Amino acid sequence: MRASLDGLRREQTGMTLVELTVGMAIGLVVTFASLAVLQRAETASREIVDRQDAIQRGRLAMEQITRQLRSQVCLGESAEPITSGTATSISFYGDLSDGSQNVAKRSLAYVAPVGTTPGKIREDVHVGSGSYPNLTFPAAATTSRILLSGAKQVVSGSTTQPLFRYYAFQPGSPTGDLLELPAPLSAADASRTVMIRIAFVSMPERVRPRDFDSTTLQNDVYVRLADPTRPVEGPRCI
Repeated sequence: MRASLDGLRREQTGMTLVELTVGMAIGLVVTFASLAVLQRAETASREIVDRQDAIQRGRLAMEQITRQLRSQVCLGESAEPITSGTATSISFYGDLSDGSQNVAKRSLAYVAPVGTTPGKIREDVHVGSGSYPNLTFPAAATTSRILLSGAKQVVSGSTTQPLFRYYAFQPGSPTGDLLELPAPLSAADASRTVMIRIAFVSMPERVRPRDFDSTTLQNDVYVRLADPTRPVEGPRCI
């Protein structure tokens, strides 16, 4: 009986301390690798969401800006649509109604970031009062809203690009050729402006947005009253 018990003891096997240590090390490596994969997947998912957010909000803002600029109208037979224009703002007469409301003076402006407050693109609407075309517009905006929060100007190299650029038909050139006008616009150049180029950067809406997740948008809007066969006249008020 004793011999049988001794044989059983000799046949029992187990793990040595070295084997146990190696096994734990392998387990830790596998665990850390799995955590790294999960973390990377979560980061990639967040990046995709941020980019989609920036693109979606930027496109919506661009559509609204384009719609506003395409609503330009003359005020009577002599007052051209654009009243003023700089690299970061534009004011113009616009009409988005069915004719039942007065023409409004609309302003689109880029509000630069201050501290932790992100940049914005704001729209102010000054609804005219009186009988067309002899309208008066209040100094304070009738309505104001933010079209895009988390907006930035496009930077090319070390140069900050304008949010708005203005173009006129170039006399003596083939029909439709454009000439960029200096900003801010003079009264004469404002009356010649036939196309406005908009460009801005849309950032994702998060506490600390990253430039990596931003998107750049650009669009050209022609003044609908412009006639390329009359390049000297610019927009025609009829």
